[in-house]
Amino acid sequence: MKKVMAGLIVAAGVGATCLAAETNTTAAVAPAPAPAPKTWVDTLTLKGDFRYRYETINDDAKKNASKDTYTRERDRIRARLAAEAKCNDDLKVVVGLSTGDKDPISGNQTLGDGAQKKAMMLDLAYMDYSFIGDTTANEIHGFAGKMKNPFMTMNDDLMWDPDLTPEGLALKGQTGNDTVTLYANGGYLWLLERDSKNPGTLVAGQGAAKIQFIPEVSLTVGASYYGFQNVQGYDVIDWQAANSGYGNTTKNGSVSGGVTNKAWASAFTPVVYFASLDIWVAGLPVSIFGQELSNTDATSLDQGHLFGVSLGKAKNPGSFEVGYSHAELQKDATIGFWTDSDRWGGGTDGKGDKLYGKYQLMKNLQLGVTYFTDDKGIASGKPTNYNRMMVDLQAAF
Repeated sequence: MKKVMAGLIVAAGVGATCLAAETNTTAAVAPAPAPAPKTWVDTLTLKGDFRYRYETINDDAKKNASKDTYTRERDRIRARLAAEAKCNDDLKVVVGLSTGDKDPISGNQTLGDGAQKKAMMLDLAYMDYSFIGDTTANEIHGFAGKMKNPFMTMNDDLMWDPDLTPEGLALKGQTGNDTVTLYANGGYLWLLERDSKNPGTLVAGQGAAKIQFIPEVSLTVGASYYGFQNVQGYDVIDWQAANSGYGNTTKNGSVSGGVTNKAWASAFTPVVYFASLDIWVAGLPVSIFGQELSNTDATSLDQGHLFGVSLGKAKNPGSFEVGYSHAELQKDATIGFWTDSDRWGGGTDGKGDKLYGKYQLMKNLQLGVTYFTDDKGIASGKPTNYNRMMVDLQAAF
């Protein structure tokens, strides 16, 4: 009897072991659960920033009610929010809002108006389609709508204010390897819709090459062509409706309401050559850059020059960046209403120096100080001084 019981116990143990093995085998080959369908949370990205600015301006070209030199102190804010939606593997759509009025080159809102509500305007609205894109340096993107600037710019730039979001069509492409990368950008951008024969537009092209000599040393050189169409002889474009030429030479234009409007006296086809040498020194990035601009359609006052240097990169907490640049933009070197709005108060017909410093206080929070010492109205032979200091506290998310 004892032998029979022992045999049953052994048989039961073997059976349990086989059953367990069979169960494990079945679990191992079971199909994986189907992935959950994507929702808008998976395809939509939100990003933005907020900046609080204190600035003081001394402009000798202006006088107050007591005929003293114009001095202004003010606090300003800028808030931007953009949503990026990935429609499919090749197409995304970006829509962004910014504080500001209709000013194309500033989102600032000045405080001190009795706490009135601040305007929020459409800043970005464009499609980005990837014709070619991979993990290497080879890609071609097409853009349509109100977009980020599609052209390569310097740390400081003669042509473009960094807040400008131009409108129209653009292509951006690059190809290369670990040593040389080639860039080609082009755009058909709108200035002003008039009629089917005379719209104000910009046809532009840009080419550049970046040579990576060693990991610590690279050189980027390039050239840009900007052809402004239907500008000469037409009324100036001024979002403030103040009939301002933004430094450009003007003549009498159309007459409306008994007022003679200003019109551009020159055509504008600026060609810009640029270069940037980027190196690492004592563990810090250093950039030495420059631009030369020539308006090939103007007969005089048609040149622009810029050079500068920056040290460091304010990105990680505790990191810093400092820089200096010198710029000169003659009266008809380029159209004035899209140039840097801070340098000598915006527009052309000025020259001067810029010093700045940035410090990354913590993740996504940066402190910056910028100082301009400029001359404006240089074509007159009697330029006036323009000094500006800005202190910025900016948070990004």
